Amino acid sequence: MAAYTTNPQAIHETIDGETIIIDLASGTYYSLRGSGSEIWNALGSSEPLEAVVARLTETYDASPAEIVAAVEAFLGDLEAEGLVVSTNGTVAVEVPETDSPGGEPFAPPKLEKFTDMQDIILLDPVHQVDDRGWPHAAQAEPA
Repeated sequence: MAAYTTNPQAIHETIDGETIIIDLASGTYYSLRGSGSEIWNALGSSEPLEAVVARLTETYDASPAEIVAAVEAFLGDLEAEGLVVSTNGTVAVEVPETDSPGGEPFAPPKLEKFTDMQDIILLDPVHQVDDRGWPHAAQAEPA
């Protein structure tokens, strides 16, 4: 069973189905489109990945194999950017068995990366946090 945890240095907000993520360590920000927001929010609430894939399969008109392939590719992109970490070393997701695909057209998850505001984001002390993420300020090391 695949399991992931989100990077505590990455803050996020979902507005009108689009999730914006800011990596406070690098100043890079990301936009999640398609079903990316659903997947990201489920990961943040520690929902089992298999349950997420099953829900996507029930919601969208796409084959389970197509959805699993899209989710695995998306997770690979998130992991490559350091936004998630695999907690058990596997990326493989089981293909759920279903006879009734959902009715909505499947919008594959998409990660868009933006670096144009890194300098401005890194100027803000919000990025100086400990491993728990914002709003927990990093403790100054004793001199």
